[in-house]
Amino acid sequence: MKANQFDHVAIQVTDIQVSEQWYLEKYKNTTVIYSDKTWAMLEVDGVKIALVLGDSHPPHLAIRQTSQPPTDAKRHRDMTYYIYDSDPDGNVIERIWYPVDIE
Repeated sequence: MKANQFDHVAIQVTDIQVSEQWYLEKYKNTTVIYSDKTWAMLEVDGVKIALVLGDSHPPHLAIRQTSQPPTDAKRHRDMTYYIYDSDPDGNVIERIWYPVDIE
């Protein structure tokens, strides 16, 4: 695995299940990786798309890291570590660390 690579894009939606169903109907090569009432992770032709609610996560682009996470990294429910950064134009970039890459 490369040191850093694209992991997913997260878009804000108003209803996780409605949006999930839309992707499943529009894009035949869609797989649901995870889904609950608060967020979902889909894979569409090899590209991961996170569906998030506005009060839980900002829309963002995630870059997978393979180094040890810094001590100020937080944890998601799926046990990944993350830090949200903002680029000079205010776009949110998530640095994400998976336990399998760092243990």
